[in-house]
Amino acid sequence: MASAAATWLQFAKCSATALAGGGGDGLGAAATALPADLATAADGVAAAGLGPLVSQQLLAAATAALQARLEHLHATLSQLCNETAGGADSSDDEEEEEEEEGADDEPAGSFTPEMEAALAEALRDACSAVESSAALLGQLCERVLRAQAALGPADRAALLAAAPRFRRHASTEVVGQQGGAAWAALLHRYYRSKLRQLSRVAAARLEAGEEEGDGMVEGEAEWGRDGGSCGGLGMEPGWARSLQDVAAYLRLLGLEDISEEAFAAVVCAHLRRRLVARAARAADERMLAAALAYSTSTPLRFLQRVLPQGVAGEAALAAWRARLGYYVYEAVGALRIDRLFDLVVDWPDSLPALEDLKECLSNTSLHRRLVASFRRALVDRLLHPGAATADIIQQYVSAIRALEKLDPGGALLPPVAAPVRAYLRQRRDAIRCIVTMLTADEEEGGDGAGASLHAELGNTEGTGEAYDSDFEGAEADVAALREAERWEPETVDADPSPAPGGASEGGAAGGGDVIAQLVGIYGSKELFINEYRSMLADRLLAKGGYECDRELRTLELLKLRFGEASLHGAEVMLKDLADSKRVNANVQSVPNTATPLRRRRSLVDIGCLSATIVSQLFWPQLQTEEFTPPPEVASMLSTYAAKYRSLKAPRKLVWRPALGSVSLDLFIGDQEKEFTVSPLHASILMAFQHRPEWPAAELAERFGVPPDVLRRKIVFWINQGVLGESRAAGQPLPTYHRNETLQSGPAAGGGEQEGLMEMEEGGAKDEHADMAGYEPFIVGMLTNFDALPLDRIHNMLKMFANDPPYDKSLEQLGAYLSALVAEERLSCEGGLYRKRS
Repeated sequence: MASAAATWLQFAKCSATALAGGGGDGLGAAATALPADLATAADGVAAAGLGPLVSQQLLAAATAALQARLEHLHATLSQLCNETAGGADSSDDEEEEEEEEGADDEPAGSFTPEMEAALAEALRDACSAVESSAALLGQLCERVLRAQAALGPADRAALLAAAPRFRRHASTEVVGQQGGAAWAALLHRYYRSKLRQLSRVAAARLEAGEEEGDGMVEGEAEWGRDGGSCGGLGMEPGWARSLQDVAAYLRLLGLEDISEEAFAAVVCAHLRRRLVARAARAADERMLAAALAYSTSTPLRFLQRVLPQGVAGEAALAAWRARLGYYVYEAVGALRIDRLFDLVVDWPDSLPALEDLKECLSNTSLHRRLVASFRRALVDRLLHPGAATADIIQQYVSAIRALEKLDPGGALLPPVAAPVRAYLRQRRDAIRCIVTMLTADEEEGGDGAGASLHAELGNTEGTGEAYDSDFEGAEADVAALREAERWEPETVDADPSPAPGGASEGGAAGGGDVIAQLVGIYGSKELFINEYRSMLADRLLAKGGYECDRELRTLELLKLRFGEASLHGAEVMLKDLADSKRVNANVQSVPNTATPLRRRRSLVDIGCLSATIVSQLFWPQLQTEEFTPPPEVASMLSTYAAKYRSLKAPRKLVWRPALGSVSLDLFIGDQEKEFTVSPLHASILMAFQHRPEWPAAELAERFGVPPDVLRRKIVFWINQGVLGESRAAGQPLPTYHRNETLQSGPAAGGGEQEGLMEMEEGGAKDEHADMAGYEPFIVGMLTNFDALPLDRIHNMLKMFANDPPYDKSLEQLGAYLSALVAEERLSCEGGLYRKRS
């Protein structure tokens, strides 16, 4: 036992001395023979059967010796970290560094050649220490294995693994007390400095117009591709060699993970800065192809120097080529997604940028990010009270077209459109704005989304409306094949989140069909058709003549979309206008002598009067403020009705004097002005022909309208400077008078356009008047059920209200019930409506 202990102590002493001395001639030198005393000690250990203890002893001794030999490396690392501490931290540097590549001055914290040489020398010494100790360790283990052949499998495996285990321990010792973060920060600054040098030389050669031997690919000239080898770029001979040496030393020391993390961050940050700068210079131009080309030039040539040589290096370089390509797709896609709202606003000028984004989406998984980012931008920048409804609809239309370009399958549109659709349902004028855009062509002053929506009416391609499943023949086959060619699979990565509040958005119904998407906001075409009929009625009644070619064209296009049966009422309305033109010509041609003598005396000239004769059952309910026309006008209406009856007996006319328009040539003083106004506006002015002054109450009584209605109408003439008003002390109502000269009123000079606007306001229907037919149903429900919530009333009306049929939205019903509450017909507490007792 004493002999074995002495043998072991001798072996421990000799091995520690040999490992502390270096065990070899340095990095790359051939392994020398074991010292004689160490060889003798190893043989003695084997003879004593102590082989199983050798691996642990040698590993401990080698690690202790290595710690002493790494003091130079740790000192150098600390010094370099202090010298580069003036630069930005690596994590901040990736986001904040904005220096130009061609700048002459090195930023604070950059690596100097002296610092690079010190780092390379320290790493070389550390590699020499690790390699020599590992070689000596391997020789000792082999000698023990040969001398003690009877060792068991576990002991033999431990001896064979001693050298690899030492290398792993060596990596930990190399990192030292500074930790991996210090190494990562130092290497990040080092690699950044080297890549900046390479990029500057490449940019300088490009600026000088020098061409490389391997030619230029598309986009290189813009991005500064260097081409050729680093030496061919004019770099100093030692630039590539020093970079390769440092990378190789780091691999030998087991720091390849830290090294790769550092140079990967540097390369990606370099690429991102280029992409951000390029996107800022030309936001709406294509940049993807040039970015991909640049990623295979300077960054890839830099990576060639830091990756290992040989087959493994070629494989790693190929992997990095693909990785950089994917990074470019993701970075460009992210930049485009962040600006997607602006790209939609600029549609179609932004089409090149959208082409970039489409290609990025097809090569990445950015769909969820696009949906989340774009939805957030829409809510923050568009869906707020300050945005006009027409602007919201116009941007929604542009978004539909842009998303159709990005994703023909239509999977992106439903989740993005959900908040827009929900918000538009809350806007009371949304339907009217949509119908106005659909029916306003360029000739009528429509522009932007309005004119394009009108043109969209004639585009039935892809809507499914033009294809008849019952039709057989070659045309049906061609249509089916065309549909099949256009089909694309849905994007599975889009966010399938439902609309806010749980509302169902109906999938991708209509795909990129703009009109189908707009109609789908309300889930039924009936609302649009009813609104169209209402607007058509207003437009036809406000016409100064009977020409309706534009309305006929629009109707034919709408029939392609919604079917002839749905628009039969509108067709009758336009037919009424054509019939009115013919009837009016016939009535005007009837001489006064054609009537009985007893009535001939009451007939007056009707040459300035034309009538629109409507079929009451097919026109929407016309809400007007009826009034008593002046005697002169009443005589003309009576004459027209008498002549009509003589032609169409037993039919007779029922006049709606508040509807229509009047064209006036007004002479006041030495000035002449033209106006197109409503009949009530014209009648008010006629009252001042024979009487220069009227008290408000008397004038209102003359026309049979309330004073507040009279005030709302007469204020137009006051604003135009034609009439004036005065109020005596103690009088509740003013007195209106005729101005002898045209006065400068608040809106003087508005002319015909102001009159038309006021006429439309005066002839607009009451918002809730068309809901009055449902009031008996509502009162009956609340009588039977005591109290009901809004959605329950809505559903019951849809089921039981047939005359008139219920076709209103939940928001319209809520507004009507609120009006009934304000009129104290109903009460509402806790969301439950009750009938007032």
